Amino acid sequence: MEKYESLEKLYYKKQDIVKEYAARINNPCTYKTELKIYPILKGNKVTQEEYKLFCLPINELLMKQEKICLNSKQIIEISSELPKAAHQACITDIMSNEIVKTNGLEGVHSTKKEIYDSMSSRKSTRFSGIINKYIQITEGNIETIDFPEEIRKIYDDIFADDILTNPENKLDGKLFRKEGVYIHSGMNNVHTGDSSEELIIKHLEDLIEFMNRKDVPFLIKASIVHYYFEYIHPFYDGNGRFGRFLFSMYLARKVDIFTGLSLSYSIFGDKNKYSNLFKETSSPRNKGELTFFVLGMLEFILNGQKSIIKMLKDKKLQLDYAEDYLNKLKKDKKLEKIETEALFIYMQNYIFAKENPLTDDELLSYIKELKSVRTLRKYLNRLTDLGLITTVNKKPIVRTASDQIKNII
Repeated sequence: MEKYESLEKLYYKKQDIVKEYAARINNPCTYKTELKIYPILKGNKVTQEEYKLFCLPINELLMKQEKICLNSKQIIEISSELPKAAHQACITDIMSNEIVKTNGLEGVHSTKKEIYDSMSSRKSTRFSGIINKYIQITEGNIETIDFPEEIRKIYDDIFADDILTNPENKLDGKLFRKEGVYIHSGMNNVHTGDSSEELIIKHLEDLIEFMNRKDVPFLIKASIVHYYFEYIHPFYDGNGRFGRFLFSMYLARKVDIFTGLSLSYSIFGDKNKYSNLFKETSSPRNKGELTFFVLGMLEFILNGQKSIIKMLKDKKLQLDYAEDYLNKLKKDKKLEKIETEALFIYMQNYIFAKENPLTDDELLSYIKELKSVRTLRKYLNRLTDLGLITTVNKKPIVRTASDQIKNII
């Protein structure tokens, strides 16, 4: 079978890309859109040409969609076997990692400790907004977008605290930016966003209309939405993080939470490929074809799922070993039921989120038989005396499995 290649590659092979373009866009299987772009050459828009975006669902693309659905089924099966504390710790940990990676893709340095500290702090931090929005994903609280105003609201929710420390990024239009924006790689301009707020709003309205189409498979639709949002670039800063948040939110709703929270992690592993997907798709010679962009995004999703599946299998094996060890400890140390339950929760948390030890209140939320922290602490004090757990913070009281336990499990 002849390899399906981009129009730009065919151009360099001296093939008739005008004829090939007509064949592709008029193929009865092609998903056509009303989303229009000016192609981009050396970072500038070629306004003499305008193309409507389209995607041809070639066999490779269909196979990747199927694999993503199969992987998701496996992820759901493995994760459903986890105890409650392990499941929650796992989701919190990959969410924190996702936030660190999506920040890192934009050159914004953050660490998992910063994210965890911000989550537990009563004070607002520069990352509070983005953390709260990702927490919404984990809780199944998915945003609906029917108007450009709702995009602005989500932006404010994510970046309000960030704008306080970077006021130069404050939006100066009615809803979005009113001045131009240019994206650079080193000394080179690689992209020019929409030139006016009026055009931004028009294109976002077109995008929202496309998002609500029912005749486009959801993974293809999500990928197209991601490309076009970044093409528009409605903000002075935060476009990439916002776009990936929308993509993650969509994946969490349509596929599973774990897949949704592994997107930026996967992209971070091959940042050049990610940026090249946008560059190549916007090339004048590719005439608005999104087939290869969609393929690339599906590959990122698959790689993220592969990492999640491996992590879940490895940690589930570790947890099973820890549970066997706990049964031995229960006999040797004559542990009571509550003590055994508490220690197992500390083990789960260490295995799945070692950088985020539990407060006493958090531990209590997992132990249904107890109603007060005061009562719980009687059991925790004995576990401490036995050298099975240790205190790592006093206000609030935060504890974790002791080194004795950690070294064994």
